[in-house]
Amino acid sequence: MNLSRLAGLLLLASLGAHGAKIYSWVDSRGITHYTNAPPAGQKSQEIDLRVAPLVGTMPQSVQVANYHHLTGTDLKQTDLAITLISPEAESTLRDNTGNIVFEARITPTPPTQFDLRLLLDGKERARASNTLMLRLENLDRGTHKVQLELLAKDGTILAKSEIVTFYLHRTRVNQAAAASATPRKG
Repeated sequence: MNLSRLAGLLLLASLGAHGAKIYSWVDSRGITHYTNAPPAGQKSQEIDLRVAPLVGTMPQSVQVANYHHLTGTDLKQTDLAITLISPEAESTLRDNTGNIVFEARITPTPPTQFDLRLLLDGKERARASNTLMLRLENLDRGTHKVQLELLAKDGTILAKSEIVTFYLHRTRVNQAAAASATPRKG
C-alpha cells in the first residue's frame, strides 16, 4: 500500500468520528487524494464514512454497506422462527417413488444469506443455501420425524422448527395378493 493511500485512510478514520465530510479525487497521475473540502477544478466525490473504504485492487474486492445483515449475524438476537409447512404434522403421504418436498416459512424475514438444514429421524439429510424448499428422493416408507434448522453463513443456528412426524406409504413390488381366487364348484 502506498503512503498516500495509508495517509488517506488515517485521515478518514480520524475525521469520521467528528462528523466531518471527506472528499476523494484522482490527479492526472492516477493518485487518489483525500481532502476535507472538494478541490476547485477537480472532479471529486464525497466519501460515505458509515462504510469502510474499499482497499485493494483485486477484482473480487467488494464494498458492503451492511455486512452483518448480509450474513445474518445481526439477527442472532431477534425472534426468528422457522416453521415446516409441508408436509403437515401427522400427515400420510403416498408416493411410490419416495420423493418428498419439504417447505419452510421463516418469520419475520430471513437474512439475505442463510442455509437451511433438514434433519430426518435425527440425522442431517440435506442442506441448501437461500431457499425455503428441500427435496429428498427415494425415502423409505414408514414413520419419519423431521426438523428444519435456519443457519447463518458461519454455521450458527438462528432458529429450529418443531419436530414434525409424518408417514410415508409406498407400494411394495413383491406384495402378496390380498385375495386369492378359488374355483367354483357346480
